[in-house]
This record gives sequence, structure tokens and C-alpha cells, in this order.
Amino acid sequence: MMRSSLFWTFDLLRGKKVTEHYNQIKMIMEGKDPSKTKQLIDENLQDLLKYAVSHTDFYSSYQNFKSLEDFPVINKSTIRADYNKFISKKYSAETLFKVTTSGSTGTPFKAYQDNIKRARHTADNIYFNEKAKLGLGERLYYFRIWNSINRKDQLKKFMQNIVECDAGVFTKDAIGKLLNQMKNDGSKKSMLAYSSTYEALVTKIKEYELSTEGINMNSIITMSETLPDQTKVNLGEMFGCPVISRYSNMENGFLAQQCISENNEYHLNTASFKIELLNFDNDTQVANGEMGRIVVTDLFNYGMPIIRYDTGDIAIREDNGKCDWRGAIFSKVLGRKVDFIYSTNDEIISPHVITNTMWKYPDINQFQFIQKSQFNFILKLNATVLEPAIEKDIDINFKSYLGENANIDFEYVEEIPVLNSGKRKKIVNEYKIP
Repeated sequence: MMRSSLFWTFDLLRGKKVTEHYNQIKMIMEGKDPSKTKQLIDENLQDLLKYAVSHTDFYSSYQNFKSLEDFPVINKSTIRADYNKFISKKYSAETLFKVTTSGSTGTPFKAYQDNIKRARHTADNIYFNEKAKLGLGERLYYFRIWNSINRKDQLKKFMQNIVECDAGVFTKDAIGKLLNQMKNDGSKKSMLAYSSTYEALVTKIKEYELSTEGINMNSIITMSETLPDQTKVNLGEMFGCPVISRYSNMENGFLAQQCISENNEYHLNTASFKIELLNFDNDTQVANGEMGRIVVTDLFNYGMPIIRYDTGDIAIREDNGKCDWRGAIFSKVLGRKVDFIYSTNDEIISPHVITNTMWKYPDINQFQFIQKSQFNFILKLNATVLEPAIEKDIDINFKSYLGENANIDFEYVEEIPVLNSGKRKKIVNEYKIP
């Protein structure tokens, strides 16, 4: 309560900037006044588009736009080609806040944000954390690869109540100490990590036969990557709390989040973003229930307007969810297009085909599946050498998706390395890069 009170007091002294954004987000997301909500969303979009065509070089040629669809779909490469064309003429890069992606799925990428966007992001953070049972100022066990760039200073760690957990160290001693710390921590608390970190944590807790009994965990939140269904079940059973997947990225922020109910749908952050789902071959909307590219317009970054930005991620959209949280949803977030693989017939295949299949083999600590060419694949395994019958079973299962003429080589390794971001890449496509 003290941290929460301090935060809102500071915000009051600064003009209630975060408070106003928070109240608007809550009003839009809860959908209690649909006509007012639609009007506000439309106004936010029009204000952003008008500003962009008047204050940036890249969008200056779209002065006569009639709708969002008149603007081009862009991606990281478009922006990276000339950052200055996207930065508002009212700002310079030096006066904006810079966020940088790790480049774990490609070349590192940077985006610039103004103070309005930062306040909006903070408000998004507070609202969506609350929906995940993480109240402002409550303790958060945060797993990532901590370094001099991203490590919090002591004041920020205190104010945000963060416990920094090393996502790259999962020895029996390290996990045992962490679980004991959680058991002795009587405060309300949640965990935040990448999906691959939770997968490793679940595997090691089972392998080392460690107890999670007595840990009073409020919720478990996963970010960025999609959490496999079996990992979600295991985490829920181990810690006795809701497990919630969040879809977000560094350059935009909180894009969608699952609710507490167990139907696994992702509720879109329509308060802060216009989110489209477009076909793979053209820039038209996909039909409900179909797979498409996630394209985002950030409604509150005036320092560097980002309009119709192809995130590189793929999802399936539906108009309405099954719970009381209003608005459009993603029934599934399928991951990054660069992580999709191809059958020997050159048909695109979700990485979940691989990850879900591998859950049948609990003796495998870690794996990485690599597509080298149209017909050649490598399965790296961190495990004792499997019996020939098990290798054959894996081979048969994979070929049922990839094609009977797929060539799958097994390779045994001591460890699947952790990337600088804290992720472990389970699927690598070296054959056809989108």
C-alpha cells in the first residue's frame, strides 16, 4: 500500500498524467459505455494520423488520407532504413526515450518514445497487471538475464518491489534457494518471465524433486512468447495460482493479455492500439477464425508515430470473447513468423506442432528443432541418448506433420544456450526466412 500511495501521490504532483491515462484505459477496456468508447478510440486514431502526416517526413505524402487503410504496412526494416523520417519534427532522437529490442529473433531494433507514450505505457502496465492479480507495488519475482543495461537501481527496485531472478542459472542450489525465499516471503507476490524460462523452471523443479508447497503465489505471468498448454497446467499445479500469458513487445508495449478465466483467449488492448490481423499475401483483413499477421498502430507515440507496423507475429482473431472482459480477442497467439517452419510440400506449419509433440517425452530436458532446408531437419536434444524405439517414435510423429520424405537427424548436446534476452529458442528456421 505504501508504494502504491507514493506512486499516485507523485503522479498527482506531476499533474495526474498517468492517472488520466489509467482512467481512460479502464473505461475503454471495461466497455461500460460502448458508444462513448468507440468515439474515443476513433478520436485517438484520427488525432495520431493527422499529427503523423503533418510532423513526419515518412507520412507527409499521406495528407489526403481518408482512413487507416490508406497508410502503408511497415516493418522493422522500413523504420531501420531511416529512423529520422519517422521521428516527429517537434523532437529529436536525443530528447526521446529509446527502447531497444534484444535482436533474439533478428537484428536489434530501436524505437523512440515521448513522455505521453511513457505515461500511457505506465498506465497500461498498472491496468493489465491488476487484471493479472498483480497490484501496484506488490512484489514481483522477475526472471531475465540481468546486466548493467537493464538492471534496476536500488530506488526503482524498492518502488517497483522487484526481486531480480537470473533466468540463465537453474542449478539445484539456485532454484532451491529461490523457492525457499518465496516460501519465507509472506507478501502478495507474482512471477514474470519468458515462456522458455518457465519451461526450464518446471523441468528442473521436477528433475531435482523440489517442493513448491507453502508458496503463496498470487499469479504467474508470461511475456512475449506463447506459453505451451502443458507448461501452463504444470505451473498452475505447482504454485496453485492463475497462469496468464501476455502478448507484448518492447517497441509498442502491452498489446493483449489473457484473462484470469481458463479459456486462454487474449483480450486486445484496444485502448492504446489499433490492432489489425492481415493476410499473408496482401494487406486485407483476414476473416474471423483465420490465421494472419499482427499489424499494430500505436495511438500514443507522437515522438515517433508507428502506423500499421507488422510485428512479425501471427495470431487467430475472433470478434468476441467468452468472458465479461469486452472487445475483440485473439483466440490464439501463434508466435513469430520467423519461428514457423515448412513441410516438405512447402506448407507453413505452426511451431506449436513441434513443442506440443515434444511434451510426450518427459525425459528430454531441453530441445531445439532446426529446419536446414526443404527436406532436412535437426533435432538437438539435451538428454541422455534415447532408445532407438523412442527416436523412431519422435521421427514418425514429426513426419506426420512435415511429410514422409523429411530427413530428421538427432544431435545430443549438453545445453541449449540462453540468448541475451533470456529466451531459449526451441524452433529455428534456416530454410526460408519471411
